[in-house]
Amino acid sequence: MGKILKKKNYGFTLLELVVAISILGIMIGGSIVRYSKVTRTAQREQNRANIVIIREAFFQYFYRNHMDGNPHFPPSPQNENNLMDETWTSSAIDSTISGLRPKDLFVTREVPTNNLKTPFSYTNHTVYDSLAKELRYYIVIKDLDYDSPTYQESYEYSI
Repeated sequence: MGKILKKKNYGFTLLELVVAISILGIMIGGSIVRYSKVTRTAQREQNRANIVIIREAFFQYFYRNHMDGNPHFPPSPQNENNLMDETWTSSAIDSTISGLRPKDLFVTREVPTNNLKTPFSYTNHTVYDSLAKELRYYIVIKDLDYDSPTYQESYEYSI
């Protein structure tokens, strides 16, 4: 009888290789999209946490001065968009009281910024509440950086 020739299979066919590469491409593409969403969410939460850190530092400053009989927040920056830039953070909050600067209110000696290292906008104002017959102190912290995940998010806090 004749010999039966057996075909030896030593690897992938071209079709199998194309299918395997296509599957890997789909998996990698989905992973990149998911990674991008997770990164954006983490950046957004970091920006919000930085805003809370600023709020807490300014409230501590307010309470310390309130105990001394002179309640006030640090003054708003007097630049375009009220950004807490290096000039503002290095200037004395109230030179008649002390040489304390806004950046001195933070452990790192830097006012926190957004994830792109752009400073937040900061304003404060006082409103008289005629019903309660007291002053209400407000601060507003806002992210004005167009590329930031918290762009146009504004946080208003009052005491």
